[in-house]
Amino acid sequence: MTTFARIAYDSGSNPATQVFLRSVCMMLVMGGLQLALGRSLMLPRRTIATTMVFGLCILVMSFGYLSSVFYISVSLAVLLLYTFPLMVGVASPLLGRERMTWLKALCLIGAFAGLVVASWSGFGALDWRGIAFALAAAGSLAAISIFGGGAMSRAHPFVMNSWMNLWVVLAVGLYLALTGGPQFPQTAAGWLGTLAVCVCYTLGILFLFLGLMLISPAQSALTMNLEPLFSTLAAILLLHEAVALRQWIGMAMLLIFLAISTLSGMARRGKA
Repeated sequence: MTTFARIAYDSGSNPATQVFLRSVCMMLVMGGLQLALGRSLMLPRRTIATTMVFGLCILVMSFGYLSSVFYISVSLAVLLLYTFPLMVGVASPLLGRERMTWLKALCLIGAFAGLVVASWSGFGALDWRGIAFALAAAGSLAAISIFGGGAMSRAHPFVMNSWMNLWVVLAVGLYLALTGGPQFPQTAAGWLGTLAVCVCYTLGILFLFLGLMLISPAQSALTMNLEPLFSTLAAILLLHEAVALRQWIGMAMLLIFLAISTLSGMARRGKA
């Protein structure tokens, strides 16, 4: 998504417009699927507040992540986004949700070291706004990872996502109305990039929920660790971004330690 968003920005669009359009697409597709299956889109009154809170998390995550590539490279933005497992790893024991083990602590230190190795070269010359946006997105994603499981069990995921994206659409729509309106792409390539952002976002979430019906959340998290690799390859192929050997080494360290942590968690749950 970030690579296609960068193409849309180069064509005259901006992050708020991309967030608005992809949330509209998600809301319509998820809501339409629910109706096509003969299910209601109504929620229990007590659950509406929950969708608002997580809608805010999605807004910060979406706006932060798509805004980050407005200022920094796609490869660094996705690397910073993947500090969220480190945030979850630190926060979960503090909140009493998971026990800290020596292996998990070692994996957190190793993953952080990989992040430092990948981003050390030229870090001081980067735009602080892009870094701040990416870390804000990571923080929101960490909150969703920690608290989202219980919240999503209160209703069907399609209904929950429809409502959460409805709040995002309303909030970003109001922002756009107060700041001069959306900025649409001015070229065919920009519109193709925008379409790809919407399709990738919608299919990514849809397939994630379908996959969770077949595999465990831990297995899903393990496959999601491949996202930095795919995003970086897309940036190299489509945007011709230069990725140094140090970045590849750091990214490999990050992914390996995250994978070890995920696999060890799966092993502990299997024994239980």
